[in-house]
Amino acid sequence: MYRAIVICTAAAALLAPAWAGSSTDTDAAREVLALERQALDGWLAGNPDPQLAITDPKITYIHAVAAQRLEGVEAVQALYERYRGRPLFDSYEIVEPIVQTSGDTAILTYELAQHIGAAVSYWHGTQVYQRKVDGWRVIHTHWSAVQR
Repeated sequence: MYRAIVICTAAAALLAPAWAGSSTDTDAAREVLALERQALDGWLAGNPDPQLAITDPKITYIHAVAAQRLEGVEAVQALYERYRGRPLFDSYEIVEPIVQTSGDTAILTYELAQHIGAAVSYWHGTQVYQRKVDGWRVIHTHWSAVQR
């Protein structure tokens, strides 16, 4: 019995780092969420520039308002320009965000609650971030409406 307890304790000690997120992972999650909030805050004012500032030149982008997948920052910027000066919502909530990291990649998934007057719409969002020399950049975006 004693031997089984020792083996289980040793195994748990060896595996614990795999179960617990490292401080680097926690830092990455905080950084990515802060960037996402800055981008959404820009949309509160109808300003896509904070979003564009973190968009990688080779981004792929999928959204219901686009007829097909967009490729490259120029295509995404052309889409965003249609909304410049028009706030997308009065307020928002990032609901149940999860950031998964692996090396220089962070995947952020969450539900976006957009408040426009008394109405609320919900979107599933996935943003794939990659750490580059100049900081985190969004390399892939996917938005889909939540069916309720």
